Amino acid sequence: AAASDDDADAADGAALRVSVLDPDEAADMGVREWPFSKRPAEYEETVPAGTTRYVLQGTGEVEASNFGGGVAEDGPFGVGPGSLVETTEQCNLRWVSDGEGFVILTPSFEDWTEYLSAVAILVLVF
Repeated sequence: AAASDDDADAADGAALRVSVLDPDEAADMGVREWPFSKRPAEYEETVPAGTTRYVLQGTGEVEASNFGGGVAEDGPFGVGPGSLVETTEQCNLRWVSDGEGFVILTPSFEDWTEYLSAVAILVLVF
């Protein structure tokens, strides 16, 4: 997609930017190699500025607030497969799914519980 198409598909807030990537753009960013985590239908996380999330599966909304449980300052913005969520400042992200939750990709392992569980299973199997 051309840059003008990306801008048309982007939603900006003070702390949050949501855009939609086509599969080639996602591949160019290396998204296919990013670790994933499953998120429940309603999920909140506190993230630093510069955080990136890529929605692989699931549809719903994401919004940002200054603190956990706070009133949203940004959003809600609709998200679905191919959505790239980026933060410009530290904030609390609140995810609300239309269904069973989300599968989210991140540039690095951030949920060490899932990562260590996977490593432990591999060690036990081999």
